[in-house]
Amino acid sequence: MKKILAADNLCYSINETKLFQGLSFDLFEGKAIHVLGGNGSGKTSLLKIISGLSKPTRGSITKSNKKNVCFVGHKNALKQYLTVEDNLSLLEVDKHNDINAFLKKLELSKLLDVMVASLSYGQQKKLALLRLFLNDSDLLVLDEPCVGLDRKSQDILCSFLREQKEEKKALIFSSHISLDVDSEYINLDKAIS
Repeated sequence: MKKILAADNLCYSINETKLFQGLSFDLFEGKAIHVLGGNGSGKTSLLKIISGLSKPTRGSITKSNKKNVCFVGHKNALKQYLTVEDNLSLLEVDKHNDINAFLKKLELSKLLDVMVASLSYGQQKKLALLRLFLNDSDLLVLDEPCVGLDRKSQDILCSFLREQKEEKKALIFSSHISLDVDSEYINLDKAIS
């Protein structure tokens, strides 16, 4: 089984406040890790470090993946003043072979000319998740992917994530909503002393 990522003695502080320290773990292809912890425990910070968007205060991350990391943050990163179709273009998924199938599955295909600001939060979340559904990465990093999603959309997401694991992709995510995805756990509330 191929190791996708190794975290060695990770520590992260904001100003003088340590969020977590001494955190070490490995993530293998076809496996998932669910990051747990209370508000402010450093879940988003850890996921940003894994994605390469932030640096740890101490420690290191070694990635062995060949392709880019797919990161979907808890903020939807959409342009509110543009249409759904314009956002798809900005996300660079508008030409993907499977775009129409996912637009239909997520009930977004009739909303292409609607301004994102006019969508419900759940619809915006589904739009943001298209970069996950249409990814070509070995490592999927998700920060609270179910927030705002109805049960049907959560089921679509979990089914997709299970398929990705079967395709040997690695997954690390934070979620206060239980995902029906077989995972190991890291509890950041226990990674501070």
